[in-house]
Amino acid sequence: MTRYTHARTASAVTALSLLLAFSPHAQAASDPDTPTLGADLDGLLDAGRHLNPSLQAAALETAAMDAEASAADALEDPTFRVNSDEVDRTSGPRLNKTYITVEQEFPLWGKRDLRRSVALAAVDAARGRERAVGLELEERIKGAYALYAAASAALAINGDVGHLDRQMARNAADRYAQGLGSQGDALTATAEAARTEVEAARLMADRTAAAARLNTLLARPADMPLAPPTGARPLPASTPPLPVLADRARADNPRLAAGLAEVRGAEEERRLAAKAWYPDLSLAVGAIQRDNGPTGYTATVGFRIPLQAEPKRAKERQAVAKANASRQSLAATAADIEGDLAEALAALNAARQQAGIYRAQLLPDLGGAHEAALAAYGRGQGSLAAVLEAEHRLHQARLDLLRIEVEGQKALAALERLVGGPL
Repeated sequence: MTRYTHARTASAVTALSLLLAFSPHAQAASDPDTPTLGADLDGLLDAGRHLNPSLQAAALETAAMDAEASAADALEDPTFRVNSDEVDRTSGPRLNKTYITVEQEFPLWGKRDLRRSVALAAVDAARGRERAVGLELEERIKGAYALYAAASAALAINGDVGHLDRQMARNAADRYAQGLGSQGDALTATAEAARTEVEAARLMADRTAAAARLNTLLARPADMPLAPPTGARPLPASTPPLPVLADRARADNPRLAAGLAEVRGAEEERRLAAKAWYPDLSLAVGAIQRDNGPTGYTATVGFRIPLQAEPKRAKERQAVAKANASRQSLAATAADIEGDLAEALAALNAARQQAGIYRAQLLPDLGGAHEAALAAYGRGQGSLAAVLEAEHRLHQARLDLLRIEVEGQKALAALERLVGGPL
């Protein structure tokens, strides 16, 4: 019983040491150059919005579309003409006259308004795509941070178990030296301590990989240091039902918003293509200079005659096909979003239920079984194999809980991307 008490005390001390080591305040106090980025999710999300090149590229594409839309309804450049001709006369010397004119074409029948509407729809679609890129980036950062926090927590758990395993190995060796235990128990305890060290190496690799993924999303070198995480955000106690989430997605999902804008723009392009059969107006004004006469003035009115029918029909067919394709694409996007919503909601609910069972029943039961096996071994009434088996099952259950919570975090991040914001 005394050895069991010492083991529990050492385990508690180790856990407290690990918690202090992973505390951001302790890190900052020990090293003034310790990074703060990575300690919490909000800081990573904010950094991603400012640093991720994909999001910056999407923002620049939106700016380009906006710049194009600002001049979509502008008139074409006017045409300046100089024409030299002779004065009509039947006799006498040849006299010259010069026409200096400026000609401007004016689209009629609402064509300029339609062009502007098409351009503004393209801007709205670009804004939707930019926001979608931002939400997808947030989802990836949330998932990577969940892995980073889970790996850090798993390392703390493994360190606690490793300390206890080493204590058990020393106890088994002492018992064997005193003739109270078997050599098999001593070797088994040593092997279990080595297995825990192997597990620690694997978990360290998992945390390094998660940190590299976070750095990549932030456009930083993969090996840049990150602050130890303070812990993953808790899963929500409840979530809205699927119909409510679907309504939010229809209202706020940026992919749907972009699709609606593309449909609107395609419809305006179809209307604009139909207007090609209507002629545009050209106006020209100018002055006439004569060699031996007064200056005169000239004015011209012209119309573009829509004689080439085939290009116009082809443009109309293209516009109709594009409008239909946009509508079909929007319907497919809406169906995909609804299916993804149902899948993510089911995954989140399952993770929340499993985590609740683990915390309320499984972990307490396994913890009690481990304590009982450890106490029996301390009194010389149990076997080392039973202690190690109980410890392994408890350790694995704690790691399984972390894995379940990561799956829940990923499902939550997917839901937030699909509905266009936090739940």
